[in-house]
Amino acid sequence: MGNLFNPDAFFWRWCSRILDVMVLSILWFFCSIPLVTAGAASTALYDAAVHGIRRDEPGAYARFFRTFRRELKTATLATLLWGAAAAVLLWGGSMIGTAVQAPGPVLALAVVFAALLFLVLGVASWMFPLLSRFEFSLRALNRTAGQFFIVHLPSSLLLALLLAGSVWTCWRFLFPICFVPCTEALAASLLIERAFSKHMPPKKDPTKT
Repeated sequence: MGNLFNPDAFFWRWCSRILDVMVLSILWFFCSIPLVTAGAASTALYDAAVHGIRRDEPGAYARFFRTFRRELKTATLATLLWGAAAAVLLWGGSMIGTAVQAPGPVLALAVVFAALLFLVLGVASWMFPLLSRFEFSLRALNRTAGQFFIVHLPSSLLLALLLAGSVWTCWRFLFPICFVPCTEALAASLLIERAFSKHMPPKKDPTKT
């Protein structure tokens, strides 16, 4: 019974994880309200979720704000660029949905718009985690995210679907905004961290000379 009140007990550790997921998700939401800062908020969220929750490192909230401030400029530029592309594609898709007079051409055009939207979501899914881990100029960030998108194409498809599903869920029901953003980041990290490990230099064994 005494173990239940031990702060290191399994129950309390999981309560702490759930609280972290909720707080980080809410921080992401409020920091994304201007929309142009959504990329910086996503960069900070991924960094805090991986280090603070997956790796159990202390100071997840402080890490969120530190990363947000550090990457604000580059992430905002990337958000403006790729956000504009996504907005155009979504607008075009809505126009296609109303053009039912020519089903054949409309279907072909819809496939093209869907593929382009998949490209935008897939690249964005790599972009902000990359920015959370490494320092990039905007040009280098776009190039590297594109390379990861191509090299890890199956993972890119899953990441794009995960991102799209999370955005739709939060937009449609609103309440999931309290936990879905951080949960999505943690789920995405299962694919992203595995890809990162393939491109990182092997760690040196300190016992070897």
